[in-house]
Amino acid sequence: MRLAVLFSGVALYSALYAVVPLLPLLEGLFQAPPGAAGPGMGLPLLLLVLLSPLVPRLPLPAGALLGGGLLLVGLGGLLGALSPSLLLWTLFRLLQGVGAALVPTLAIALIPLLFPQRALEMAGVYMAGNVLGGGLGRVLAGLLAEALGVRQALSLLSLPALGLGLLLLRAPGGLPPLGRPRYEPGAWPLYLVGGVLLFLNLFLANLLPYRLLELGFRPGEVGLVYLAYLFGIPGSALSGVLARRLGAVATFRLAFLVVLLGMGLLLKPPYLVLGFVLLMGALFTAQSLASGAAGRRGAGVSGAYVASFYLGGTLAGLLYPFFLHSFPLAVGVGMALALLALLLAPLR
Repeated sequence: MRLAVLFSGVALYSALYAVVPLLPLLEGLFQAPPGAAGPGMGLPLLLLVLLSPLVPRLPLPAGALLGGGLLLVGLGGLLGALSPSLLLWTLFRLLQGVGAALVPTLAIALIPLLFPQRALEMAGVYMAGNVLGGGLGRVLAGLLAEALGVRQALSLLSLPALGLGLLLLRAPGGLPPLGRPRYEPGAWPLYLVGGVLLFLNLFLANLLPYRLLELGFRPGEVGLVYLAYLFGIPGSALSGVLARRLGAVATFRLAFLVVLLGMGLLLKPPYLVLGFVLLMGALFTAQSLASGAAGRRGAGVSGAYVASFYLGGTLAGLLYPFFLHSFPLAVGVGMALALLALLLAPLR
């Protein structure tokens, strides 16, 4: 059960984020204008915002909640892949959002309880699993869509969440209780930085396929660019070690300096892929530190952190269509937010 919690993000995020490189293709499949798939990215994250703080209060075993959440994510992905219209696809994405809300809040709070002597390191390993799932989901989505079609790609990438959800539901009582959740308004810098982290991630990642297609990339090549997410694995896995050596605040600030460098390179087409690699690696280093800090403060803080984190993602999904023809302006917005996070450094 400990491993199931640790790697729950692999199954969750491979299904949830597989649609990112397929957004232009989905709009073509449903004969919709550019940007019309934006609600399917933003609204599921809005459900994460609204539901995550409530999850620790649900009177069910943590295993049942985790398993049920993953089951809904997988089921929503399969039904969305079979949808005959963009509206139905968007509704099934909402089902995925409900399921996803049940997973990260509990996983972040459970890791310090499951690994009390190695909480910093295991928080990094958990985030590395999230990176692996999100990265592989994006990469395989592009490759499978080119080889088999959009519907088949989304169907196949929904199966791991479905399977792991069923496995967890078979042993729902095998995880420790989380206790009564505490909510801390004073942790607002942590919550604000959480929102900035996912906003930067999804805002620029959602715009990237449009930019790459403009530059002449094929759909399969667009998917391969998202291998950059895999560079978040070493950054996440080593975040705890770096924090013990350099201090959490220094490591966090160093990560955001690299974020700024990566965004600068996005404006230079010959170095765009390198910039995206640096951006993803550094964002996930900072995210590991922030989520680990939230988890150590209990399920209430982790729920509020996840809500603010996905509020940033919701805004990214809703706002990116307005920047489809203004990529340099989008990068400028990202740099301003990265500077704000650099100054906050909310890990003391």
